[in-house]
Amino acid sequence: MGGKLFNLPRMPRGEYLAIEAEVRRYLDVKLPGQYRIPRYYGDKPDFGDMDVIVASRPDWGEVRAEIARDLGVTQTKAVGHVFSTVCRGLQTDFFPVPERYLDIAYSFMCFNDVGNFIGRICRRFDLKYGERGLAYVYRREGGNYRADLEVTRDFERICGFLGLDHGAWQAGFASLPAVFDWVIASPYFSVAPYLDDGDSPLRERAGVRSTVARFIEYLSARGIDKRPPLGDRWSYLPMILAAFPEADLGGQIERERAAEARRAQIDAKFSGKRVMRLVPGLEGKALGELITRLKGSFDDFEGWVLATPQEEIDRRITELAALLDAD
Repeated sequence: MGGKLFNLPRMPRGEYLAIEAEVRRYLDVKLPGQYRIPRYYGDKPDFGDMDVIVASRPDWGEVRAEIARDLGVTQTKAVGHVFSTVCRGLQTDFFPVPERYLDIAYSFMCFNDVGNFIGRICRRFDLKYGERGLAYVYRREGGNYRADLEVTRDFERICGFLGLDHGAWQAGFASLPAVFDWVIASPYFSVAPYLDDGDSPLRERAGVRSTVARFIEYLSARGIDKRPPLGDRWSYLPMILAAFPEADLGGQIERERAAEARRAQIDAKFSGKRVMRLVPGLEGKALGELITRLKGSFDDFEGWVLATPQEEIDRRITELAALLDAD
């Protein structure tokens, strides 16, 4: 969370390492194998906070209170799912994640904003990379619906797909420029989102994330102008299917398309607009009540809509409207 929640000063490297070692010793006993602390580049001089990713559990509320007590935490704040503390003068944030996402969340959060840089590369493929791994972003035509279809949680394979050296990532990076060198080595990396869009959300992010700002400075100072040609996003789908056959992405997409077709059939036969056409003047709360009552009269309303002739659906609507009006 950037270490700014408690308005604490950045901590020199030596002091940070001592606190991290203490926290690791404690968690090795308290949560053996159930936590990860993301890595950082070798010459990082100071730290704003320490992130601790933990496997979520039903009793996490009680466990986090025990951790705070045992570590002598002086302040705590819960912001969303993140439990933030002050441990020996260092903001220490605990991120609970489902156990199956523990390792990929760790990979995503290592080395400052590297995970976000990788995520930016992934966008050209209609892929999303984050704390839950790599997913294909399925969008329905002409609507706001989207679904993230899981592809893999294997970071080594994600690196392989993007042309990034996983071995170098495992070995670690001596400096922040070394991290940047690693990112731009991907044949799919483009400077466009960093250098071209002056008012983009990425530029706004650079205002609050110093690593993003330094990456932009790095690209400009070194005259890096990588702009690999972009194909249509759909053109990359066969490449993704071939790289991750075990994901059954083709099957996932077909199921989404079937659900989309089913939704279109339902909407064509029943919708709020159709109800208003059948019952002129019905709107607002009264419209909502009619729709709720009609849907509640069937165990499987959508199945009923699909199986029932349009005339019968319309008749039920007008009959219910008359009944409610009489009340």
